[in-house]
Amino acid sequence: MERTFLQNLYVPMQVCFSQIPNFVFLFINMLFSHKIPLRVRLLTSLTLMILLFSVTTALTQVNTDGWQTGFFAITIIVIFFINSSGAIFQGGLFGVAGLFPERFMTAVMSGQAIGGVFASAARIVSLSVGAADATSAFIYFMVAVAVMILTMGGYVYMSKTDFYKYYVNRQDPITNDADQSEKLSKGPAEEEEKGSFLSGHLEIMKEIWPVALSVTGVFFVTLAAFPVLCVKVMSTSSNDTWRNIYFQPVATFLLFNVGDYVGRLSAGFILWPRKGSWILYLFVLLRLVFIPLFLLCNHDPKSNIPSVFTHDAWYIIIMLLFSLSNGYCSSLAMTYGPKLVSESKAEKASSMMAAMLGLGLLLGGVSSFGFGLIS
Repeated sequence: MERTFLQNLYVPMQVCFSQIPNFVFLFINMLFSHKIPLRVRLLTSLTLMILLFSVTTALTQVNTDGWQTGFFAITIIVIFFINSSGAIFQGGLFGVAGLFPERFMTAVMSGQAIGGVFASAARIVSLSVGAADATSAFIYFMVAVAVMILTMGGYVYMSKTDFYKYYVNRQDPITNDADQSEKLSKGPAEEEEKGSFLSGHLEIMKEIWPVALSVTGVFFVTLAAFPVLCVKVMSTSSNDTWRNIYFQPVATFLLFNVGDYVGRLSAGFILWPRKGSWILYLFVLLRLVFIPLFLLCNHDPKSNIPSVFTHDAWYIIIMLLFSLSNGYCSSLAMTYGPKLVSESKAEKASSMMAAMLGLGLLLGGVSSFGFGLIS
């Protein structure tokens, strides 16, 4: 009984622990992003991630026999700082995307999903060729380091282009003559109140709160169910290879990441429901149904919850709708957020949307403890 209890908590603990530093630093980035230049935040956080992933890559080749406790402690520390650095980078990245036209936010959202597709596909390839776990991990992290180095080079190059400078500089109220004239025409007391730390954030939140809560709701449902509930679903196929080896990597992880990517990409072309429409909020609310649907899929027969959708096809259909809606609704919400405010507030609004995204991930990770125990 004790072993089963701990096994039920293992995946939720991983999810929750990774999301705590993610949310904390997304929130810090939201509050203090104006204190540190955007370029500094992006390059510093990306440099830290490259260094930390390089350490992780080296650890995959270390023999840990005899010092498992120390290795575990080092791993926890590395994971904490990777998630912290990643949160700062993600907050800055969304801030940049919010300054550009809508299609660029879609590109950022789709690019994030591509990483998940690649990782899932690489795992399947590793299984098919029988590669050792240590070898697979080494290759994964080496590729990640190479991609981040290329990303840094791409950002440095892009930040020097006239196209980038145009959209970034025009959002700066200091360089905007109209905004500057408006500031000078106000009294000192009024300007101080308008520019105060707390009121500035509250003012933006009043304008974006519907889509901000939407992105929180989307990722709450996603993290509450995926992967905690999904990894417990079992195939009913008579094919041993599919049932025991490929079912979870393909039907859960690859399908989710592909569907998520297609959903995010589609949002950039369709952009429906339109900005401000209640239909988007309805879609987000309806996603709650996926939690009971996954609970009713085929799982451990000893569970108190009955298995209603036992055939693999049911699970695949539910997973496809789940992943498509995650990508589509989240991408629309993140795209609309910075467009609900003036250009001078767009970067801060994007950072606040990223923090609300992180809040959804954290709440979903915490709730997964309960769903993991009852499933």
